[in-house]
Amino acid sequence: MVLFIIGLGCASCAKSEEEIQEEFDVIVAESNACNDPSECVYASPGCPLGCFVPVNSAKKAYVEEEARELIEDKERWGTYCQYECAVPGPLECVEGRCREGASP
Repeated sequence: MVLFIIGLGCASCAKSEEEIQEEFDVIVAESNACNDPSECVYASPGCPLGCFVPVNSAKKAYVEEEARELIEDKERWGTYCQYECAVPGPLECVEGRCREGASP
């Protein structure tokens, strides 16, 4: 019975989707600096954090690992999602940040 009560109390410990997205946005913002488009690649975080995010190639593994941890934490509380992703556009380095460019 004690474990059940602790489990109920901890359900409020789960981060909301908005909190997870905000935390991930900070990680991406810290990971997408560039000097040239050749430094930019797409990381694939997964649902609900997006299909692709442009980041510096040196930070791709870090961003994907952080995304995986955030998603696993959310899924631990029984919240899952899935979606299909379209092919992303080309990458650019604009004002020192990697970003998706316009499709040709």
